[in-house]
Amino acid sequence: MAIRTVVVGVDLGDSGARALRLARDTADATKATLWLVHAAEEGEVPPALERERLACEAAGLSAQTSSERGEAWATILRTAVAVQADLIAVGDSAGSSSALGKRRLGSTAERVLHDAPCSVLVSCGRLRDDYQGARIVVGVDFSPHSIAAARWARDVARAVEGHVTLVHVNPDEAAESLRSGLVSRLEQLVLSEGLPSSTEVHVLEGPVGPTLCASVDRVGADLLFLGCRGLDRARGTNLGSVSQYCLRSAQVPVLAVRP
Repeated sequence: MAIRTVVVGVDLGDSGARALRLARDTADATKATLWLVHAAEEGEVPPALERERLACEAAGLSAQTSSERGEAWATILRTAVAVQADLIAVGDSAGSSSALGKRRLGSTAERVLHDAPCSVLVSCGRLRDDYQGARIVVGVDFSPHSIAAARWARDVARAVEGHVTLVHVNPDEAAESLRSGLVSRLEQLVLSEGLPSSTEVHVLEGPVGPTLCASVDRVGADLLFLGCRGLDRARGTNLGSVSQYCLRSAQVPVLAVRP
């Protein structure tokens, strides 16, 4: 997946700073153009946003700004459609967490994830200073969305000389013959999609979301990529979902991939 244009929500606070930091790393690796988007009361470009743009250009990046009146999520989505963005980067809710240790995504991130026309990178968890050589875990259930996530991992790994691990999680204990068949399918995916020859494949068992997050910690990954069909907020709140669980619990940034 060629990344040519990255829209990043910049709220001029901690959340926006984290999103911009990750977006700058992405643009630096892919030579994409950054669009720094801010929802302002007056619709004018705040001086602080212009300073961020100039800092991007000083670092050798191509950057534009967009500032409109309105809600932040709507401003981000309108810009993403207008510039035909390949990726949107947003921050999490500045470290907000529940008694269960899970973060709460802010309303802007939730709405962008729900309605985005493209893939969304959420700057949750720990951020690296430099993503060169990054390790990427991809959750694979063999759906078209998860295969798209594997392709994103392939392209990002090429850009940063990174390492990819494909993980399939079975909710229930599987017979050895089934496990072997799933490993073979993952190995075929590595070949058919042109992933690096160093790509690792794992078939694990357990609750899908927690097991994926645990695999991130186990391999020391820096990024988690997931296929995303779009988040149903009512369903996600009541029943949970793999995407929402990982976005709230993963200790690294999460890329929610749409084909």
